[in-house]
Amino acid sequence: MLVFSPEQRFTCAECGRCCRRATVAVTLREAESYRHARAERWFRDSDTEPPDASIDVFEPIPEHTALLRVRKRSDGACGFLSPEGRCRIHEEMGADRKPLTCRLFPFQFHPANNDVVISASFACPTVIASKGATIASQKRELQVLQTAWSREFPEAAATVELTSGHIPPRPALPILRKTLCEMLDRGSANGRPDLRANLRRIAALLEDLSRRRVAQLSPDRFIEYLGLVGGYAITSDKPPKTRPPTRLSRLLFRGFLLAVLSVQSGLDPILAWRRTALRAKLLRLAAHLHGLAPGTPAFDFRRAVRVGICLDNPELHAVVHRFLTTGFETLGTGRRPIVDEVSMLVAQLNAACVFGGMHAVLRGKHEVDVESFSQGLLESSDLGHADAGGFFSSLLTSLSGGVEALYTFPPLRLL
Repeated sequence: MLVFSPEQRFTCAECGRCCRRATVAVTLREAESYRHARAERWFRDSDTEPPDASIDVFEPIPEHTALLRVRKRSDGACGFLSPEGRCRIHEEMGADRKPLTCRLFPFQFHPANNDVVISASFACPTVIASKGATIASQKRELQVLQTAWSREFPEAAATVELTSGHIPPRPALPILRKTLCEMLDRGSANGRPDLRANLRRIAALLEDLSRRRVAQLSPDRFIEYLGLVGGYAITSDKPPKTRPPTRLSRLLFRGFLLAVLSVQSGLDPILAWRRTALRAKLLRLAAHLHGLAPGTPAFDFRRAVRVGICLDNPELHAVVHRFLTTGFETLGTGRRPIVDEVSMLVAQLNAACVFGGMHAVLRGKHEVDVESFSQGLLESSDLGHADAGGFFSSLLTSLSGGVEALYTFPPLRLL
């Protein structure tokens, strides 16, 4: 079964952001078909240079012998990107002949248990704005893409855990998704959900479900317990826990920000080829985040966190609410335990607030508006495409701070 956020919308707006940032991986079969079609005729090293039929537009991906990648231009964009922001392969061969990785974006498929969870990346401006057709209306197309993806990149289904070592009964997962969404939607005195308070309620529920005694319940008893405590958490008028972030959580959050900054720096086409300069920049940013060096014109943590944020701003509230809702509706990817998935989701949200604060500063604003926040969310969501397993993913899990991330939100001054 496909699991997705049904009301999330996406129709490609051809903004070209993904074409200017992502590595376009192609299978050996795709590369051969493009060579046969003489696709080098459509490749450009820049918008002003003529095609060079003598170059190979594909290059190996280290440690991935079954894949190649499209060579990037000097500005970091895909060499098949036209000045009008369109894909030349699409223009010449049709949409169905674009690389599979391009046709998939912004979607990712996660086989877990007996389901396939589909997430939509918020590293896409159209996903943030939720414009276009609903994902529910694209189910047939997504099934076709998922079949093609599983054929080219077969992946064993992951086992979904609630916490490390605790595998919940399968019927519990949709109940938990629904419970978290209803908790997030809980109205406040003004009728609109208080996102900060509701995340604290969710944090308390996750802390309760993480207890060893709960993990030891039988499957039937666990589902019963989840229904009872979840129902109480949705309806209770008891104020949520309030506590300041711990010193450790603040330290971890700075590490998480550095991880986002490292991904952004790696996307810089100049620094990508100057490893020494890249390391020097990251060392300086690490020192700055810990108060040992001044900020840079592009990123100053102290200035960013002094900017205020009003979560009651209807436009901003809608983006934050949508980001959390889609995350809760697609929990259970198997990439990490569910509690850590929630922590990672909110850590990205916290990072978006900081980067949104920095964009507000650069625009001479004293408050994070929806434009500044959306830009920050794009940057923090880029991290998800580097979160492909292995050591870096394990590091991100630790840096997300666990349930403490939910008590940290928002890391800016509330207005």
